[in-house]
Amino acid sequence: MSDSNLGLEDLLQRRLPSAVTRDDGSLASTGIADTDLAGTKDAVAALGLTTAPAAPPADLRARLLASHERGGRYGIFADRIARLFDLSLPDAEALMKRVESASEWNAFLVEGVEMIPVAVGPKCKGAIATLVRLQPGVTFPEHTHRGDETMHVLDGGFREHANGGEEAWRGDELLRADGSDHALMALPGVPCIAAVLIVGRVEFR
Repeated sequence: MSDSNLGLEDLLQRRLPSAVTRDDGSLASTGIADTDLAGTKDAVAALGLTTAPAAPPADLRARLLASHERGGRYGIFADRIARLFDLSLPDAEALMKRVESASEWNAFLVEGVEMIPVAVGPKCKGAIATLVRLQPGVTFPEHTHRGDETMHVLDGGFREHANGGEEAWRGDELLRADGSDHALMALPGVPCIAAVLIVGRVEFR
């Protein structure tokens, strides 16, 4: 995906310390020494200096500023949400405003779990599309995906009960393949809010 198609949050996500730390930790777990990792980073940085700078797309600055200036706590995610749910940008912005309205949330399955159903665009027709909010410490019940799942974390964080206890935080994206099983526990702090798209169905245990 080119930078011209990315929102400000996408660009910032590339530099989030939490993401960098997780990536470095994954490499270290394979046996790569810290000195080798540092040397590789230096070599890559030096290689970048040999490349002639390219002019950014003409509208990139305007797009970044527009993304940054969107109102509310979640407006910065509107570009991602528009792509995820096949929505127009104004519709995605309106959806992000709904996140902050207590009256929009509906109780779901167990105490501490709430949802906002999402009306998607034509490319996502037939998919399960929703915003999910988990209060800290609450577990979303174990389930199996009968179709691929994409999750964008809009706030807070969660830890999976499978997949090695992987954690995801605000700004992270997770992909889970057809047939995968997991349960999610919201981590301490603010409620965990995620945008979820499932192409298929979900089977709860």
